[in-house]
Order: sequence, then structure tokens, then C-alpha cells
Amino acid sequence: MLKNEIVTLEPADHRNVDLLVRWTLDPVAQGPYKRVPRMAAAELRDLFLHSSDRQVFLIRRTADREPLGRFYYRAWRFGSSHEMVDWELNIFIAESNERGKGYGTAAQKLALAYLLQQPETQSVFAYTYATNKAERRSLEKAGLEEKGGLPDPYYRVRLPPEESVLYSSEESAGRWWGIWV
Repeated sequence: MLKNEIVTLEPADHRNVDLLVRWTLDPVAQGPYKRVPRMAAAELRDLFLHSSDRQVFLIRRTADREPLGRFYYRAWRFGSSHEMVDWELNIFIAESNERGKGYGTAAQKLALAYLLQQPETQSVFAYTYATNKAERRSLEKAGLEEKGGLPDPYYRVRLPPEESVLYSSEESAGRWWGIWV
């Protein structure tokens, strides 16, 4: 579990996975910049609980434990070293009345700080539609830098259906804002 004063990232488990799956299959919960995946509920449940390359979380407001959305980080290995990981961040705030209140920024900042402390971290990245100004601002506030449009020669992800912008942090593992740990 990852936690700060604003949000708590609760790992997906048998108690919360049904809510995570329901939101993931709901176009309203996904919001205007996400797409409902072409997966059945059982496939998503298995992915969220047993994936070897991603950790899925329920985002809760820390103050009252109210569920707000879904977050995950996913491991990619784009570089030549199989030991080093490039972590992708992915988020949505499911409750539309809770969007724009800083919860997404807090969740991404929390995960970024955690991932940059892991010795296997090569980089942390995310991408969003160029038209998603709120998420672009959130990624910058969380500590990622805009790197330009996709496709990118290093981050070889499947291209989204719309023009998208890449953000990343290539801080050395164990270093965060100039502090070595």
C-alpha cells in the first residue's frame, strides 16, 4: 500500500477487484480520454489480480477512504538490460465529480516517488492525448517532463488512436530531486 495525506493506493485484491473491473468496463467512469478495453470482466479480474507485469491499485481518498479511481504501473523493458525497468503509469478517476481536485496528481506523484527509489528503475513514463490538458498538467505537477509526441524511438508502445504526448522521468534509480538515498 502506498499512502500520502491525499490518496491511498490500495493494491487490487478480492475485496476491491469487482469495483475496479466495473469502472474499467464503464465508459462514464473511464471518462472522455480513455477507452473501454475489449476484455471480459473475468479477463480483467484475472489481469488485475495476477498480472506479472503490472500492479493495479484502487485509489482511495485518505481522509475518508472513499474509492475514487483506478491506477496501475506497468513494467516494460525497452533498453538493452533485462534487469532495468521502464515503468508506465496509467490512471483514471472514476467519479466524475472528483476529477480536477488533485487526486490523480497525488496518486501519480506518490507512485513516481516510490518507483524512482526502486533499484531496477530505468525510467517512469506516461502518455495521454494531446487534447487532455488536465492530465498533461497533472503529469507535469507529478514530476514528469514532456518529451514530445508519440511514436517515440525508445518508448515503443502501441500507438493510441489519437495524437498523444509522452511524459517521462529518467532520474537514476535511488535518486529523487537531487537527493541520493
